[in-house]
Amino acid sequence: MKIFGRVFLIVLVAGAVLGVGWSVFDGVQRAKVEAAVRPWISENAVAFDPDTPDSLWSPELARVLGGARLIGVGEATHGSHEDGAAKAAIIKGLVTSGAVDTVILEVNANGGRELDAFIRGESGDPAERVRTANIFRVNKTSALADLIGWLRDWNRTAANPVRIYGIDCQATSPDALLAHQALTRLEPAEAQRLAPPLSPILSSEAQALRFPMLIKSLTSAQLQEAMAALVELRRALERHPGTEDARYAALTAWQGLKAFELETSDGRITGDAAAIADYYSRRDVFMAENILNGPAQGAGVFWAHNNHVAGGVPAGTGYVPTGARLREALGDAYRVVVTEYGTARFNAVPMWLPFPQPSASDAQSEITWTVLHGRPAALFSRAHSGPYWVALSDLPDTEASAAWRALPYTLDWPGWVATPVQFLKAPFRVPLGEMFDVVVYIPEMTPSRPV
Repeated sequence: MKIFGRVFLIVLVAGAVLGVGWSVFDGVQRAKVEAAVRPWISENAVAFDPDTPDSLWSPELARVLGGARLIGVGEATHGSHEDGAAKAAIIKGLVTSGAVDTVILEVNANGGRELDAFIRGESGDPAERVRTANIFRVNKTSALADLIGWLRDWNRTAANPVRIYGIDCQATSPDALLAHQALTRLEPAEAQRLAPPLSPILSSEAQALRFPMLIKSLTSAQLQEAMAALVELRRALERHPGTEDARYAALTAWQGLKAFELETSDGRITGDAAAIADYYSRRDVFMAENILNGPAQGAGVFWAHNNHVAGGVPAGTGYVPTGARLREALGDAYRVVVTEYGTARFNAVPMWLPFPQPSASDAQSEITWTVLHGRPAALFSRAHSGPYWVALSDLPDTEASAAWRALPYTLDWPGWVATPVQFLKAPFRVPLGEMFDVVVYIPEMTPSRPV
């Protein structure tokens, strides 16, 4: 099974469990629960203009997010423009107000280092830097290019320059090579001893492979041997001061293998729904660990998909989003902003069910999702017209509020892979009001603008 099948199976496993027991919320009861909170949402909605994204930031939003050590800012799809631009506007506002000095991206560590070097004074065009960076194609958009250009300008005069860090673990070959080269300079004999078990991920052939294909090129035995060698490599680097980047690279290289260890050439994903959900949680858990234990210091903002920044575990599943671990560790010091939409036209790799899954090299397609039934947009579109944001964290603690916070919603927040036919997707339902602090509602989103 191709690795893109993970996207579908994560939703399928969670949706199969979450759907049970929530059917009692029929249309009449849902309407009654929503009617009790709709006036409050209407009164507390703060309008903005998506064509002028910076209008999203305001002193009121600064108040809602103030005091947090980490703020997760999500996007509803990985291929739409307005939510990406909104994220960039929030990050600029947080930086300008002095609330954060670190931008943490859902990109691999090597790509994060490249973007960090750019905002710390590297010359060149921001769009070209994003286009050539070792980051996922989904991130190669005008929204990110505009942000890193702004951050470079900010850093030119900032007393405390902003840093960028990548916390994903899907660059095992380049990460392992960076770490091994560092050890070669420090302890050539030890590096040579570790070279054989690492050769399947260090070779020039391995370096040329995309990450999913690297995993498929390994046997389970080779993967386990490489993981053990990476542990030894990291321990050896810890003997030497000033090797923090190399140690982090060794760690993320190991994480990439661990997160996908059942998807080797001879691997097989087995187990019950809980075991499979736990397996698919590994990448999210590792990203949380890299944020909490990584090189970033001080307050930060976490740019990722809505599903990753989510501040809780969907009830009844073992799937653990990155944000759930962050909230567990930080409590109210972790705040969550997500984007919801009415109609979304977005760029994605088309997934037609049943399997097989597409290759990531497939050309992107423009997909439209519009169904509102059971989605948060059904409530938000009735509560207030036009684009706006609302702080769910400010909702008064009343019996009506508690009932609404427990109300399950269908979250149609596709990633880079999506079925063109919205009805084919598996249901994924969570109590929106218990997991998110701020919702940015955009009635209509257009495709992302690649650079």
